Amino acid sequence: MKLTFKTLIISALLILPASAVPNYLFIFIDDIGWGDLSCYGSTVKDKNGNPITPNLDALAASGTRFTQGYVVSPICSPSRVGVLTGSMPARHAINSFLDNKAANQNRGLNDWLQPDVVTSARIFRDHGWTTGQFGKWHMGGGRDVNNAPYPQDYGFQKSLVAFEGMGDRVLYRNYGLSDANADVPGEITWAEWEEGADLHTDAAIEFITDAVSEGKPFYVHVPYNDTHTPFNTDPGKENDFDHISSDTQTKLFLSELNELDKEIGRLINTVDSLGIAEETLIVVVGDNGPPMDNSATSIVNRAGGLRGGKRDIYEGGVREPFIIRMPGTVPAQVNTTTAVSTLDLLPTYCALANVDIPPTTLDGENMLDVFKGSTRVRKRDLFWEFASNPGITKGRSPQLAIRRGDMKFLRDTNGNNREFYDLSNDAAESNHLVNDASQAGLIDEMETALMRWYQEVYLGEVGEVVELSDGATAGLLLADSYDLPSGNSTTGGFAAGQGVNEGLEERLSGSMAAGLSYIHTNNAKPALAHSIVDNALEIASAANATAFQFSADGSTPLDFGKELAGNQYEWRLVHELNDTDPASARTTLSISDSADPAGGVGGVDLGIQLDLVAGNTISVFKRIDAASHTGTGDINAAIATGLPAGEPVDIRVVIDDSNDYSVYQTGYQIYINDALVDSGEIAFANDSRYFIFDTAPNTGPARYDDFALQLNEVRVVPTTRVPVVKLSQVTPTAITGEAERIRLYWTTQPGQVVRPEISANLSDWVPLTEGEEPVEVATEFGTIRWYELQVPEGYEKGGFIRLQVVP
Repeated sequence: MKLTFKTLIISALLILPASAVPNYLFIFIDDIGWGDLSCYGSTVKDKNGNPITPNLDALAASGTRFTQGYVVSPICSPSRVGVLTGSMPARHAINSFLDNKAANQNRGLNDWLQPDVVTSARIFRDHGWTTGQFGKWHMGGGRDVNNAPYPQDYGFQKSLVAFEGMGDRVLYRNYGLSDANADVPGEITWAEWEEGADLHTDAAIEFITDAVSEGKPFYVHVPYNDTHTPFNTDPGKENDFDHISSDTQTKLFLSELNELDKEIGRLINTVDSLGIAEETLIVVVGDNGPPMDNSATSIVNRAGGLRGGKRDIYEGGVREPFIIRMPGTVPAQVNTTTAVSTLDLLPTYCALANVDIPPTTLDGENMLDVFKGSTRVRKRDLFWEFASNPGITKGRSPQLAIRRGDMKFLRDTNGNNREFYDLSNDAAESNHLVNDASQAGLIDEMETALMRWYQEVYLGEVGEVVELSDGATAGLLLADSYDLPSGNSTTGGFAAGQGVNEGLEERLSGSMAAGLSYIHTNNAKPALAHSIVDNALEIASAANATAFQFSADGSTPLDFGKELAGNQYEWRLVHELNDTDPASARTTLSISDSADPAGGVGGVDLGIQLDLVAGNTISVFKRIDAASHTGTGDINAAIATGLPAGEPVDIRVVIDDSNDYSVYQTGYQIYINDALVDSGEIAFANDSRYFIFDTAPNTGPARYDDFALQLNEVRVVPTTRVPVVKLSQVTPTAITGEAERIRLYWTTQPGQVVRPEISANLSDWVPLTEGEEPVEVATEFGTIRWYELQVPEGYEKGGFIRLQVVP
């Protein structure tokens, strides 16, 4: 798809609106339950008989308290993405909490939110507001993700985050995740857990005070780490609520909540004492429901009678306290009829300030009339998704949900666990109506809308479907002879050009061979135990298990799914086991739809293992995960026995791969020393295919030789969808007003790679370059891609952009 950017240059010159300019103070409370605040029904009082959250109660009494306020996800990172972007986090492949790089990769998540995306902070910064973020970030950074963008890259001019963010931050003493975050630039303030909310509040107050003294409008986020576990409170206050419960977790939670209310009270008092209450929209929301594995949740009814909690898209996981205040604009009332969402905040903020929103994908609704007092019914459906990615731990609810009016429909992606509720009289979701014949028509409409949304937002099924002209062709994909001139590698290990990776350019052949190497994916066994010996890859006997895989980038496992899923292929291997201890001698090559399957048989779709057994003979076992076959339990069954120990075993496995994952139709045939010994059917769960070499603890020496992967028959013609590309913003030069930089976004699918090209006349197209190389933009995960680029010389007055899909 092509677009022009010439006509947008003038509109990109941003200035403050002439009318009254509002301030914004957004407060996010971590893991708070719908019933935790006194104004939402908590009966907990302190020892003097006062409500547990008096400051939040007072805020609600002087503003609007919504009883049907929602967040976009039942867990932290995606909930934050929804607030900042106004779009579904699944579009950005942030479907669960961000973890370390390996865990993110295994769950199909990006390591951080794309920094070029339209954000509320950038909008207001570009229109003259001063912007700040003080508190939990968790949209990239922390753990081993030490190369993430900073909050400033998203539009926040000043920030003080915590251990799940970049730049200036508060880190907590004696806490592993804080220690892991101590190696990136930024000023670090070390503190006790219970001091975090105080420090973030102090920073926000200073920022707001400075903005007011300088006559600048402000846009501020204060997302607290409280009340996330571990619960902590000021020394001496641990038993302030022992009259409610003797349970330690409950006492600490209640005291932490009470102390957090005081910090929020300080923020509110700052706004009021500065005389800017009528100019400042304060919004307080929880990021997701309470953790269901903590004793306090049930003891003090933290979900307020709603079903479920954190990790659930039942009401207890996504319906949250939602309070707004702006005297003179927001009335003092309780709104019990309008369903509002954090997705609505960005368009509503902009409407309040009369600020234009750059072209983007918004999934919320302008609720300015509701914020000003209307109690109308919501116009747009609300949608939720959680745990449809492989590897994400599912809660108690189905994976998908839609709310339309007062009705809510839920189901899993495969059609199981269909549920339907009328929230107008059943907010607890206890009266199951999915089999009510009178509701059949509405259920069908809502289910159709839900799956259409899932296909667009989660799968990226937008745009015209076209066949790729140069997809996979039958023939040798990859082979490794393991042959070296001397027969042996100089050293062991997995370093580039060393150990098992020595001489790869000469060893590897096949259409996929270029640039591949081996990486150590279970490094419990020392890397130096792996080397090339006598022209074979050998694993020496050493403690602990090992696993290694192919990689195209030297750090992440190579997914062969693009070439293999739905086609017929085979792999061949000469396998040898020279161990003498039947208790430990096991070595395997497996295929799996996960880069990091569970240990043992679990998670392996099909593995072929050599096992030394009593009598000093080798048995060959097939290993199949319980979920991958029609029977029950994992399969670990001998398919060939009595083979001489220490002798090479020729293995050939032929796969008739099916990409219909609802049935067990992937056929396999296993040949041992040229004899067919076993066959059957399995099912993969997705389009990924990984080859995993592994040995058990203390196994060795074990040898792999003459590996080959061949595509026998291409049955699936690869297709892609034509990206729908749009121009979001043009940044003009200060002198001429001509285009200097442009920001694009387009629909995409996981795994799609595109090459942007530019033209002045729609005839002559030139690739955009970085240095001298054409730019290629890959989307590993997610269904929307943002990209900001420098306008090439000669195109400053305008031009056309198109995307070429790279097969």
